[in-house]
Amino acid sequence: MRRKPAFVFAVLMLASACSAYPKQSSSGLGQEPRTIAYCELAGDPAAYNHELIRLTGFVTHGFEDFQLIDPNCPPLPYQFSVWLMYGGKAESNTAYCCPGETGQESRPESLVVEGIQVPLLSDSVFQRFTDLLKKEPDTTVHATVVGRFFSGKKQELGGKTSWSGAGHLGCCSLFVVQRVETFEPHTRADVDYTAEAGWYEKEGCKYNSLRWQKHVSVNYEEEAAKQAITEQKLADNGERSWAFIDPQRVAIESLKPFYGDEIPTLRKVKTTPVRQVFRWNTSGKSVTIVVTRPYWLSFYAKTNTVAWITTMIKQADCH
Repeated sequence: MRRKPAFVFAVLMLASACSAYPKQSSSGLGQEPRTIAYCELAGDPAAYNHELIRLTGFVTHGFEDFQLIDPNCPPLPYQFSVWLMYGGKAESNTAYCCPGETGQESRPESLVVEGIQVPLLSDSVFQRFTDLLKKEPDTTVHATVVGRFFSGKKQELGGKTSWSGAGHLGCCSLFVVQRVETFEPHTRADVDYTAEAGWYEKEGCKYNSLRWQKHVSVNYEEEAAKQAITEQKLADNGERSWAFIDPQRVAIESLKPFYGDEIPTLRKVKTTPVRQVFRWNTSGKSVTIVVTRPYWLSFYAKTNTVAWITTMIKQADCH
């Protein structure tokens, strides 16, 4: 299972409880949405509860993952994430707990959340968008979507504050898509479109226990994503230009904060034009380093070239 923030252990399935509310007659398809920046929404979720809004950001879709993200928002005093569902009768075929969606192409009744019936415009743009998600089971898509926002509840759990109630283990606020306005097709061969950022790369032990990991992705660790943006800017201005051509050096540099003066000897175990995986055995431990050219980072690049970035470090004890 992919790692989730600690607060999600409170299972508050706002989305699963949708059918308990009476339907409303208004379809909302003719209503003009408010255009809101993701970071503006994140700064005050309650202010936009139940509103029809237009958002632009990165849609991530995969196992236990269907979210809309902006990796470059200012720091918040609470955890905020947006889980996606489709309005109308369409399901997203996203596997998550609990119970998640049924896995069918459609639900028997149009979606109702907190007494609001949310329709869906299933036009050619929506069909192309969903075809892309089916073609690439784990992916990241830059898109502009219109839909109804449900903030969920502000929760305190384990000393952490979060807005939650919908999605995997109640992780998130909810955004129900009524219309996909635009999205960027996946036409580049020089960037990594996946959302998992190396999560599923093997740790290197037949039997192992995962001790710690660094996960740099748009999905969960916003500070790590900001670090990736900083590294891209340094590459663009020439201070880190080697990051365009030397993924192994990128991997070695990313290990220094964790291993100090140790000098790693890396072995390359996987190579593609957009992803390289290295392994280093030290003191009975197997360290796996995943270096990619993330698609989402292209939106912060000065030119068309995306730097190599370490998106995952995993250490496992080998028995």
